[in-house]
Amino acid sequence: MVERHGRLGRRAGKGFYDYPADGPKRLWPGLSQLAPEAATQPSLDEVKTRYLAIQALEAARCLEENVVTDPADADVGAILGWGFAPWTGGPLSYIDMLGTGRFVELCDRLAQQHGERFLPNTMLRDLAQRGGAIYSDQRRSAA
Repeated sequence: MVERHGRLGRRAGKGFYDYPADGPKRLWPGLSQLAPEAATQPSLDEVKTRYLAIQALEAARCLEENVVTDPADADVGAILGWGFAPWTGGPLSYIDMLGTGRFVELCDRLAQQHGERFLPNTMLRDLAQRGGAIYSDQRRSAA
């Protein structure tokens, strides 16, 4: 932005936004030329699915890496902390609601389409292979 377009930021009155003296800031119209809109756009359902899946994957990674040790803590924290879709019960409940096998299949499809950030972790693959669920597996592990 600085080198190519001379847009130095708020102090200079121009950056990603224009800062007119007589009104509120507004997006710089030239910004759209830096990242043109793709020829085809995903459906709203596809966008929702991607958002839910990537957040659920991150929560599953946190569980696998013992960043959180109780799935309920991850679910409640996600709903109250960053506003994860409450109707799902939380990201880990979302995985259980879909079924780990179905969730892993969904993530593999998303990884093929959008990159390896959607690849499921080992814990999810193991659960899917044996038909397990996050909550029932955690209860057995704790016992």
